[in-house]
Amino acid sequence: MPVFAYRALTGAGRAQGGVIGAESARAAWQALRSRGVYPTDVRQQAAGGSWTARRPRAAEVAAMTRQLATLVEAGVPLAQAFAVLAEETQHPALVRALVVVESRLGEGTSLADALAATPRVFPPLFRELVRAGEASGALGPVLARLAEHTEASAALRARLRAALAYPAVMAAATVAVLAFLLIWVVPQLSEVFAEAGARLPVATRALLALGALARRTWWVVLGAGLAGGWGLARWTATPGGRARLDAALLAVPLVGPVVLKGAVARFTRTLATLLVGGVPLDAALGIAGPATGNRRLADAVAVARAAVREGEPLASGLRATAAFPALVVQVAAAGERSGTLAGPLERAALAYERDVESAVSALGALVEPVLVLVMGAVVLFLVAAVLLPLFDLGGAVR
Repeated sequence: MPVFAYRALTGAGRAQGGVIGAESARAAWQALRSRGVYPTDVRQQAAGGSWTARRPRAAEVAAMTRQLATLVEAGVPLAQAFAVLAEETQHPALVRALVVVESRLGEGTSLADALAATPRVFPPLFRELVRAGEASGALGPVLARLAEHTEASAALRARLRAALAYPAVMAAATVAVLAFLLIWVVPQLSEVFAEAGARLPVATRALLALGALARRTWWVVLGAGLAGGWGLARWTATPGGRARLDAALLAVPLVGPVVLKGAVARFTRTLATLLVGGVPLDAALGIAGPATGNRRLADAVAVARAAVREGEPLASGLRATAAFPALVVQVAAAGERSGTLAGPLERAALAYERDVESAVSALGALVEPVLVLVMGAVVLFLVAAVLLPLFDLGGAVR
């Protein structure tokens, strides 16, 4: 089914935009009028348009998945359920994905294969769980479980962002204040001191020299920063560069253990969700490995997956890689002995997620006083470099 981007006015005269699926531009126009809006522009949207650049947030996908599970458990046909969700959703990329899935379902495609047409919105985890739910006839409960998984992941990311927000704002404010002083204040002070002809303190001479250097070389620093960022992005896009960067992150003091725990939490939660949904262990490991977000751990999961294919237990495969903590290995071993691997893995994921939150909070509490001390040192330096010469000049005038 074609997808049309539109601009419209509501009954209150407010501008509104979005996308809608319809057989033709005229059908899209009529569908919009039936919603009570007045379209001013309707154009067919090509696949991969720039407006789909931003992926929907995890919270938006989780809410959509929860609604889909409710509709499926209520007995609503899949194509109709996706049509309802497309009308209720506001995010353009998500609307397009839902319309594409609805169209594929109308052609007789299975839901998992229809979801594969929009991999940017529905990742392998989503598709494989849906495939398992279709095969077992328990699509509604599987979708509800998937919504819980997505909501938990989104909530963890939100808490981590909140914990890191204050240190990031403090650091940005410090850099902005220094840039303002060096670019705007220092040049004016240098003229005043030059006209006075007085001997300046060491701190003042250092500040003036730093300001002159910043004015002469700012473009070099900016260019070098942009070139370095571009080169780093290209390097990390390669498999070897990404693996080296991920390994280096794991070796950083204080930060490395937090990165490791976060990756292990994603691995165990993803694997547990897939196993509960009925996905075989081999396929689940193939999805849970990249879900770690760390190339070194993903490679370790691939090695463990190869060992599982040869008939070895998962715990033995994970232990042989020496990349996972002993807790994960022991939990996997206990789960395999009891025959319920998903439950222990989910409990391990919850424990690691709590450890990550605690560690990030502790790091934030450590960084905050350090930033305060740095800003205090900057203020002290500025006072010594600016106010003391001004006091001397005032005394000379009197």
